[in-house]
Amino acid sequence: MQDETLGHIRAFWAEKGYAPTVAELAAAAGVRPFAMQQRLDALEEKGHIKRDAGVARSIRLP
Repeated sequence: MQDETLGHIRAFWAEKGYAPTVAELAAAAGVRPFAMQQRLDALEEKGHIKRDAGVARSIRLP
């Protein structure tokens, strides 16, 4: 699931040039935004992504 999420983030960046929102990622994965938030939290804890709290589209790949 986390690999899938990273793939969605990378593809979105490649296509649009900016980060996706939690809602866009959730829709792409077919899950609720809360479930996606948990995935993103796990990815951030592992150092796969970086985010700024309270800022939309703040997902960055290190």
